[in-house]
Amino acid sequence: MVGVGLSWAAQGVIDPLRPTGRLLGPLLALLGLVLGSRTRVRWKNLLFPTILAMTFGVSAHIQTEFRADSGAYFAYLRSLVFDGDLDFANEWEHWGWEKGRRTRTGMVHNAQSVGPAVLWSPAYLATHAYLVVDRWLTGTSRYELDGYGAPYRRAAALDTLILVVGGAALLVNLMTPMFGMPIALVAGVGVVLTSPVLYYALVVPTMAHGVTFGAAAALVAAWDRARRIPSLKSWTMLGAALGLVMLSRWQGALYALLILPLAVQGLVRKRVRAGWLLAAAGSTLLLFSPQLIAWKILYGRWITIPQGPGFLDFWSPNLLGPLFSADHGFFNWTPVMFLCVVGLLMGLRQSLWLFGSSLLVFAATAWVNGSVPDYDLAAGDAFGARRFTLVVPLMALGLGAFLQAATGVLRRAPLLAPTAFLLLFFLWNVGLISHFRARKYPEMAPLERLVGDQARSLRLASQKILGWVAGDRGRAFAYQLYSAEYFYTRFNRNGMIDLRSSDGKYLLEGWSTGSRRNAPRPFRRALYPQACVRIPLQDPVDLPTVITARAPEGLESQVVTVVLNGQVLTTARLPDRWREMKFTMEARYLLPGENALCLRFSDALPPQSGNGQRVSALVERIQLP
Repeated sequence: MVGVGLSWAAQGVIDPLRPTGRLLGPLLALLGLVLGSRTRVRWKNLLFPTILAMTFGVSAHIQTEFRADSGAYFAYLRSLVFDGDLDFANEWEHWGWEKGRRTRTGMVHNAQSVGPAVLWSPAYLATHAYLVVDRWLTGTSRYELDGYGAPYRRAAALDTLILVVGGAALLVNLMTPMFGMPIALVAGVGVVLTSPVLYYALVVPTMAHGVTFGAAAALVAAWDRARRIPSLKSWTMLGAALGLVMLSRWQGALYALLILPLAVQGLVRKRVRAGWLLAAAGSTLLLFSPQLIAWKILYGRWITIPQGPGFLDFWSPNLLGPLFSADHGFFNWTPVMFLCVVGLLMGLRQSLWLFGSSLLVFAATAWVNGSVPDYDLAAGDAFGARRFTLVVPLMALGLGAFLQAATGVLRRAPLLAPTAFLLLFFLWNVGLISHFRARKYPEMAPLERLVGDQARSLRLASQKILGWVAGDRGRAFAYQLYSAEYFYTRFNRNGMIDLRSSDGKYLLEGWSTGSRRNAPRPFRRALYPQACVRIPLQDPVDLPTVITARAPEGLESQVVTVVLNGQVLTTARLPDRWREMKFTMEARYLLPGENALCLRFSDALPPQSGNGQRVSALVERIQLP
């Protein structure tokens, strides 16, 4: 039953037109876990597939995004399976990308690693077979069998989730003898929920970072096995794990700093043979060989830096920026990671080899990440310090040590307070992810503004809960409790939302980060598919409204639909010259407290930069009476 539920949930992920598995698959798996635990089947054997099914259900309900470098990673898989080569020209053309520079072998440049494509291939091939059989059984062509469509991209999400959940399970199993099951479980799950891994597992699973986390967790588990049970097999598996991490991201070679001290210690104590180390090196090379082959085909060299010789500057790294900057700093965007490093320092007394080597890998990763010119990833459409996902499994060890010390101080329910603390930072991470998806923080995340946006998310959640309990009065009370700022008071006497201003207090999702105040006629860009503002009112009345806007140059067929709290008010064609759109927001559609007025667009310009933003309109002001 658990297996059927897991398969049904997987179908809900890859097939958007058959959504029943999104809910019923996880529920069936959960029922199978409950019934199976009452029989001779050990519940532990059913726990992992049940959790995986529930994770699939969450993923299916989230609108995953194919953004940033997703296409570059995905192109390896699509090109190899459907074209039998590594010529990405047709993939770039399909996505509307510029082909950019050609390499010395005449191929399209692709700086990303081949490892994710290798690890996504099982689900990708299974999905293609599913679509072929579905077309044969139904006689309909619901999806193109071209390797590009949503089911193929969602197949990659399946394997990423398997690797992330499996990696977390390996870490919990590894830490249980060290800290006990409760701490191990909280630490293993906690680092996923409070780090960038959560975003790259659920929101953009077609990047390398979720895959890298799973591979690195497998390496840490293999390291522990080679420490406890040194043998030819365990060291060969450890070398293979290192090769797998390097295949996912070449920076994974830094994990050699975790392995080398163990090898030296084993040789000195005569617990490790030199032949085992040669076997480990051979398995590393074997697992990394697909990347070497890809580099040879693309660049004519077995080993290269695809970004170019000036990509790394090891002699002048920026160490503070990647860690402490509001511009994608590891500790700023995901504060729990700082506590994890503190925990690694605390763990030195418990195991110098494990925690000391982990700190060495972390320090080397920070050094390398600070050695690249775009260490802040401002142009890379990155959520937080995504390059540090490589060391998040090591952060789990630090979090376990930190929790062990914290529970030693607390006497009554010692794990309750730390778990609640991690839960708060999980909610912080979820809130930051939602703001990032709304394009509010494409670059830096200033703390004072981020705190305000997080408080706003808390208010909206409270409004939803109190609205469900007490209707409009409960919703209005929540707004009054958290804000109490209304139009036609000293907060805003004239009822105007000036989009030309840099003040963004009225903006919801769908706007560019800054206004064009220096333009001949100042404006702010509204983004596709919709841009919204908030209108806080104490006593709703009919409000005649005027929006001054125009379509951007080059967009002649723009149609805008005005929506108030989900209710369509009017639809009009927006020309490429300034126009006043007049309509009335009727009191029956307005609510006491905050109202959402949205402009939905039929079209947009192509993306003009690496952040993927598509401009639909230029808006000057929204004028209420």
